[in-house]
Amino acid sequence: MVGTAAWTCLRCHRSFRQVNQRHACGVGSGATLLKGRPSALIDLYRKLESTVKRFGNVEVVTRDRYALFRTTRIFADLTVTRDALRVVVHLGRKVNAPYFIKVGPSGKRVSHVVLVRTPPELSTVLNFLREAFDLALSEK
Repeated sequence: MVGTAAWTCLRCHRSFRQVNQRHACGVGSGATLLKGRPSALIDLYRKLESTVKRFGNVEVVTRDRYALFRTTRIFADLTVTRDALRVVVHLGRKVNAPYFIKVGPSGKRVSHVVLVRTPPELSTVLNFLREAFDLALSEK
């Protein structure tokens, strides 16, 4: 992982900023995350994941219908619903925009929730994902 890793798990070799960070070893499977989903939703997820991975060294951790996007810090998470990707972007500032259905503090961050159902909605959120990624990398 990119960033200042303080600890690497000896079992799964994932890097973390906190020594002995509690975690579930392994990163899961994108196939499990997308199993039985509509093809349009699968396409949106794959586009989102491939774009985020082009930002730099990004680890995607999946469990059931959830995905976490992280360097050594989570900068976004996602839930696959029946008809949308519920994306939560963790920014260092509050953004007032109509497409964010929920905005609120989360530790030192401000979490912004958006439902992505179409390619134009995905395009709207990509710049914010990049901003969140850059912020996660900049932190010591």
